[in-house]
Amino acid sequence: MAELFVNQAKQYAETRPSYPQELFQFIASKTPVHDLVWDVGTGSGQAARSLAGIYKHVTGTDTSLKQLEFAPKLPNVSYHHTPSVMSMSGLEQTVSTQSSVDLVTIAQAMHWFDLHAFYQQVKWILKNPDGVIAAWCYTVLEVNDSVDSVLNPFYSIDSDPYWELTAA
Repeated sequence: MAELFVNQAKQYAETRPSYPQELFQFIASKTPVHDLVWDVGTGSGQAARSLAGIYKHVTGTDTSLKQLEFAPKLPNVSYHHTPSVMSMSGLEQTVSTQSSVDLVTIAQAMHWFDLHAFYQQVKWILKNPDGVIAAWCYTVLEVNDSVDSVLNPFYSIDSDPYWELTAA
């Protein structure tokens, strides 16, 4: 899956919507300490950039080296190219030690994960009892009946054939 946006990595980084700062402030309010975040599936670092303004250190991981090339270079953010599933020793070497992470974030990427393996890693790496996992995604926009009737047909289109074009 990491290869889906390789050809458009620069455009993806430049045009992908960011998230409201209020989202990050809300999430940060749930962690008593703001030392370390693991931003999983960081892509081109949209969430990592905002988290870097709140937490002392952010570690972003992604399976796409090309996406990571366009992530913002910030002094308290490190990016790592990783396999789709890391071993626990790989997790420790790349991110941190057991029970050391304040927050694990996943911004619009969880659908790519092996959830069973990922949840085991999260349980291992998060501080106990104060660690937080926060995942979010885009959703179907609902405005009102007249606008929804125009947009809804687009949500029911089979997009599978177009994914192949993205990788080309």
